[in-house]
Amino acid sequence: MSYREDMDRVLAFVKDHAAEDLTAQTLADLCGYSYSHFCHVFKSICGVSVGVYLRHKRLFDALLLMQNGNSVTDAAFASGFETVSGFERAFRRLFGEAPSVYLKKKQGVFGMLEPKFEQKKAFCAAGYLLPAEADIDPKSSGAYWLGKDFSAVSAEDYAKLCAPDYAEIGTWLLPEENSDTLCYFLGPEVAADADVPAAMRLLTFPQANYAVFTVPKADTPQALSENVSAAWRYIFGEWFEQSGYAFDKNARDFERYHGEETCIYVPVIKD
Repeated sequence: MSYREDMDRVLAFVKDHAAEDLTAQTLADLCGYSYSHFCHVFKSICGVSVGVYLRHKRLFDALLLMQNGNSVTDAAFASGFETVSGFERAFRRLFGEAPSVYLKKKQGVFGMLEPKFEQKKAFCAAGYLLPAEADIDPKSSGAYWLGKDFSAVSAEDYAKLCAPDYAEIGTWLLPEENSDTLCYFLGPEVAADADVPAAMRLLTFPQANYAVFTVPKADTPQALSENVSAAWRYIFGEWFEQSGYAFDKNARDFERYHGEETCIYVPVIKD
């Protein structure tokens, strides 16, 4: 059995037992791995540490319970948190606000965020690679471009890559197969034979069927970044749970910035 198959088995187990007292050692034993080897493989395949994944899974489970009418207290204990105060601190760290505030705001902005479906042909993009901070969750940390330095490529060289009416692509990836250093990729759609500057990387996206979510517009880059991150959390924390679709692991999800329109493309297959 491959590493990816083992991690798929672990994620399926976590989905059914997240509220229990799970630890990295418990999951390592499930696969027959040593503790250190399991932690390395998990982060390489899933993009985050075991602890971060478990905490975020429980938070999303609690969020869904609260949206279905459960109180903060009931949702916290049912999702595996030992105290309500601990749950609320973890919720604020991930979502930026107290549960009651976030729920009220999301009902007005993201509660009706439903996708259109599109088959997109294979394409290429040339992008910067921005190393991520430790233990960042790519499914709740979109728009990682905010405040980052893009001076490694001159404006003239960047403009040469961009066709008229171009779109920019943002996505998370592991640049090296055996690395656990997650990077954020950002750059324009380009031709497959484009002359890419040394400071950038050419990335190919295969043809796939996508659920396409339009992110609400914002007046500032900071506000747009927050909307993008909130949309990612909604998609993977709620939408998939009730959509009848599964993530297509043979393709790649990404953000697409085209003029004033921002969309999130998530490759899907029928569950």
